[in-house]
Amino acid sequence: MEELAVGQVVVHRRYGAGTVLAVRAGQEDEEHEQYYVIEIPSRALQVHLPVDSAGSAELRGLATLGKLTQALDILGSAPAELPKDYRERHTVLTEGMQDGAPASLARGIRDLSALQSKKALSEIESALFTNAKRQLAGELALVARIGLDEAMRQIERALQQSRRSA
Repeated sequence: MEELAVGQVVVHRRYGAGTVLAVRAGQEDEEHEQYYVIEIPSRALQVHLPVDSAGSAELRGLATLGKLTQALDILGSAPAELPKDYRERHTVLTEGMQDGAPASLARGIRDLSALQSKKALSEIESALFTNAKRQLAGELALVARIGLDEAMRQIERALQQSRRSA
């Protein structure tokens, strides 16, 4: 990814969509000379990303509306069978969603939603579920130019279709 500009919208693979607020100088006790300050509204979070590592796989541009529509379709599809063993299940889910792509997040959200309908999620699974929904909703809100609440409602409506087909 090329150098970022203040005001540019990007997606951090772990935290979601946000806007570059500033470029700040690194402090004496920090490892890097400059940092991008990225506001992630879906998590009420500011991420400080070293400028010299922003070109890594940590950031990408916004997905298209078509890709986000595909993600909503995935949410409404039949869930995959998750491993019964907690550790295996956690590994499958985190590895499956680690790239932060809308389709990957949607598969994880759908599968966790199906699991939740059968039994209570663990604290870690619940946090993973909540964070993935926030991340997908944040990107959907920016791309579709809707509020975060409306994006979350669209995700919940799509999940209801999945629950009916399960």
